[in-house]
Amino acid sequence: MTFIDRIISDHYDELGLARYGIGRQWATVLLTPRFVTSRHVVALIFASGAREPSLVVKVPRQPGDNDSVRHEAQVMDQLRSLGAGPEIGVPEVVAVLDAGPHAVLIETAVTGAPLNPKRVGADVPAAVSAGTAFVAALPCTLTAPANGDWYQRTISRPLSDLVSLLPMEPDVSALVERTHEMLEPLRSVDLPAVVEHGDMSHPNLFLQPNGQLQVVDWERSRTDGVPGHDLVFYLQYLSESSERAFSRLAQLAAFDKAFGATGWALAPLRGHLQLRGVNPDLLPLLVIAVWARSAATLAYRLESERGPGHGRNQMRAAVFGDRDFWLWRHVVDTWPRR
Repeated sequence: MTFIDRIISDHYDELGLARYGIGRQWATVLLTPRFVTSRHVVALIFASGAREPSLVVKVPRQPGDNDSVRHEAQVMDQLRSLGAGPEIGVPEVVAVLDAGPHAVLIETAVTGAPLNPKRVGADVPAAVSAGTAFVAALPCTLTAPANGDWYQRTISRPLSDLVSLLPMEPDVSALVERTHEMLEPLRSVDLPAVVEHGDMSHPNLFLQPNGQLQVVDWERSRTDGVPGHDLVFYLQYLSESSERAFSRLAQLAAFDKAFGATGWALAPLRGHLQLRGVNPDLLPLLVIAVWARSAATLAYRLESERGPGHGRNQMRAAVFGDRDFWLWRHVVDTWPRR
């Protein structure tokens, strides 16, 4: 019996797991992390003979690295309290358990077909519609006037954390400085705070037969996010998928095709900003902010890689090889031509 099977067995009655249909016999499939920035091991729990999982269990890779698991559960619980949980395609938290040095998150599994690049390419308009509807359904948590420190909280602080990850790296510091200069007009703009997933791409997306999007893995989420962030991230994923852009240079070209002067992603993004009460003229600055903020999450995602055995060169390679970092640098470098 594995560690995760023992957790399920020991808490089966306490958590009323029978109501999720797994019975006393189940199969466990472990999904091991593929990326250096992955902080969890994920297990899918299948009822005996079932083809779709009933539950998902997440366990930190490193003992004691529990903050992200608890954060993910808190955000999903808050979404549920706001009436935007399973109804809009978000898993339901079953429990967060302490098992020795590990916090273990148990949540319901979502259903549907993975919205992978092949499925995106088969029907891009349907994928755009599904993602736009999902992001629009995520609630606002603060009105614009009450969200006065949003720039410091969601841009300045994360970028400062990224600089601290590579304190002797002048290229990163210079990119951060230039980003702040370009985003200066945003500092005085009132923006509402929204629930933000932060990583709307495969393998976190599932499409139901009725076209509704289901979104998992809320590890990078926040409840005080920036309007448009999720949609920019998602539309970039769709562009890369439809263009079969798997190299870094191809991904930059896919970005230009989606967000350039006549890009196809501009219309749905403008519509979403208007829905949020945000001036669509701010779109170019918000796009820059998206990739700066997304790259800045590397400070959090690489936190467990700091310390003995992980040198500066490894950390630098992880940052400079990251797709979001490439997109951030690209959009800043090409700003004069936009």
